[in-house]
Amino acid sequence: MKIDRLFAITNIIIDKKNITAAELAAHFGVSVRTIYRDIDILSSNGIPIYTSQGKGGGIAIIDGYSIDKTVLSDEEQKNVLVALESIKATGRFNVESSIHKLRNIFKKDMTDWIEIDFSGWEQSDAEKQIFEIIKKGIFNSTPLSFSYFSNNGENTKRIVEPLKLIFKSNSWYLYGFCRLRKDYRFFKLRRMDDLEIIEHDKVKVNLPEKISTFYEKETGKNIQLKLKIKESMAFRIYDEFRTGTINKSGDSLIVEAAVPDGEWLYNYLLSFGSSLEILEPSDLRKSYKKEIEKILKKHS
Repeated sequence: MKIDRLFAITNIIIDKKNITAAELAAHFGVSVRTIYRDIDILSSNGIPIYTSQGKGGGIAIIDGYSIDKTVLSDEEQKNVLVALESIKATGRFNVESSIHKLRNIFKKDMTDWIEIDFSGWEQSDAEKQIFEIIKKGIFNSTPLSFSYFSNNGENTKRIVEPLKLIFKSNSWYLYGFCRLRKDYRFFKLRRMDDLEIIEHDKVKVNLPEKISTFYEKETGKNIQLKLKIKESMAFRIYDEFRTGTINKSGDSLIVEAAVPDGEWLYNYLLSFGSSLEILEPSDLRKSYKKEIEKILKKHS
């Protein structure tokens, strides 16, 4: 429909800043003359579109112009509000004013349908401040400086070009480029100290299109486990091994799952106490037994 093309043309010009009539004609499969007629219609209806001649010329729109709410369908207006309500629910962003204004513009009353509680991490004003500093660094493309405690307890000074805040496995992480390691890294917010923004410096790297490979690098290779766990621990088993297979065997559950390998695994398995028995792999069963013997020796 013609009205849809007019809205689409306006969107494209706002996004592209400057585009030729020939490019628009090719995009919509119409003639250049039709595009110019569309531009005249938009101009006569108050859309501040103008054309310029010569090299670098084309069709443009006055800076700062935004489309009226009527461009969005009823469903799209609801989706915008739902997205903002979801962001508000994290407790990390103050979008109350934006929600209120858009509700009035869209004439929508939204159901209070979602709540997210991150209070496990958010325990002090200092931790809230860490979140705000990181957010500022990402928005302003400014590197961050901080002390960081690694998995083995090493404390190092890092300068990181921040790219994204990520909530994964009940923890907040900063994802960015570490100038010390000269590579992309994840940094758990709980392990940061002395966080500062480095003024008069700029982020020089871009966010990779995919960062899942970096998750794999961070967690290391997976190990296939076969565990026998008392059914009394079912409340944990069905929460923590959903991606594996779980089968009942007497008063126990047989769990088969792939998990990241590493020192953390011993502590995790020990958290099941005497309810757990490692069936496979045999080398893990042996090393787990040695770990228990070390613990017993310390408490003998």
